[in-house]
Amino acid sequence: MDSLSKRPRPDGCEEPQQYGKKCFPDRTTQPVSLISTFTCAKKETSNLSDTTEILEQMSSWTDTPNSVRKVLEHLKSKQAAGDIILEDSIRGKFLSFHRDITDECSIEDKQHSWGVIEKQEEVIMYGPYYPNHNNREHSEDVVIRQTQELLESEDVSEDSKVFIFTLNSPCLVRNTNPCMLNLVQKAHEWWSVYGVKTHVGFNRSWGFKGSKESLFRDVSWSQVECINQSADYKSYCEAAERIPELHPLCETMFSVTKHLLKPGPESFPLITEQGPDWKSYFRDMHCVAACKPEEEKKLLMGEVSLLVETARVLLSEESNSLEGHLEKARAFVLKYAFSSHVCDALQADLRRAFEESWMKMVRGKYAEFVRENLTEDFNQCTVWLCIKDIQKVAEKFLKIGKLPL
Repeated sequence: MDSLSKRPRPDGCEEPQQYGKKCFPDRTTQPVSLISTFTCAKKETSNLSDTTEILEQMSSWTDTPNSVRKVLEHLKSKQAAGDIILEDSIRGKFLSFHRDITDECSIEDKQHSWGVIEKQEEVIMYGPYYPNHNNREHSEDVVIRQTQELLESEDVSEDSKVFIFTLNSPCLVRNTNPCMLNLVQKAHEWWSVYGVKTHVGFNRSWGFKGSKESLFRDVSWSQVECINQSADYKSYCEAAERIPELHPLCETMFSVTKHLLKPGPESFPLITEQGPDWKSYFRDMHCVAACKPEEEKKLLMGEVSLLVETARVLLSEESNSLEGHLEKARAFVLKYAFSSHVCDALQADLRRAFEESWMKMVRGKYAEFVRENLTEDFNQCTVWLCIKDIQKVAEKFLKIGKLPL
């Protein structure tokens, strides 16, 4: 539900009064380039050196391949990286606004944005807005546009403040100007023209592509096992050459993955966000019935399907070591009662095939777990480095950071 709401802001009132609501219609907008936006801002301010400095500082983030290398090199160096958290006073206001908007609107648990303009006498809230995938419009595009229109139409003073929340951190790559750069540009423009400061809060580090990041797609179980057993990149490459169809990762990717992996058995869940459906790992079990007569084949295929479906109880979000997951499967299939028409020899074949398929699944899920952690670290480091660069030139007009909810 797109909406605009106003409420009075009495002096000294921590919990402002309930406010009315009216619809704020959506409008289309055309993306603008990095240069053109700041050129527009130049016309409104005499401080041209600020504009030049911002352009120079942010230009590196318009070159995605170079930025990706920068992040990977930082991870490889094992230097510190983390979340930049908004300071307490700003975080407190964001949380208060978040409660009000959540109470007023039914917010879906997916990417969305909302905004607030805090004036001396009142607070204007608008949103939440969601992405429009049909026209490739991000939720930040809408909240930026609505903020611009409100600043143009409302009587704002230099002590007014803009608050923009987006569930995922603003994107850093798209087919037009990324949202992160758009926000820096607009915050600078709003400061130059209206004298207002902008605060941007987000809850999740999105990086360049979020969960769709494909940098680590080649980190398979075989790669992880080979990396774990290698002391350095040279020994890893030598070991990889002896493994059929295993192509060595580059040295940077090896170092980043090696740094993530912990010595000794590592616990991980079997339910992961990415990767194929767990049942797909058990397709090879049907080979047990391949050479049987048609009627017997149907019975065995049904037996396999029932066994695999019954094994669903073993899936859990609880973490366990690789050996722990395998032991649970061994105990399960050993006690499993097959139908009476399955002879002892076939039962042994099915149990063996199940354990082999289960091992493939557990190894696959562990590789997914490693890739998800690599992606999470990469996204967090990306946002951290980008915000650090933003802070160097935007401290006086823009505050941006993570907002734990």
